Amino acid sequence: MVHGDQILKTTSFVLKRYREDAGLSQEKLAEKSNVSRSMIDKIERRERLPSIETLIKIASGLDVKASDIVSEIEKKFM
Repeated sequence: MVHGDQILKTTSFVLKRYREDAGLSQEKLAEKSNVSRSMIDKIERRERLPSIETLIKIASGLDVKASDIVSEIEKKFM
């Protein structure tokens, strides 16, 4: 059974890795995705799970599909 804290931890890890692989700072990703830097920071520090809307915006800022990010998160639990 998957617990909320596992989803939070995995989401944080995956999004941070995507951001770093793209060579973006939190500030630059915030600009590109129209999501506040503080929200990105909270997600990466495991304080918040992004809403679907926020996840789609972040994915757009990373030039990937939100479904790719979700798929990556799901892989960790299979």
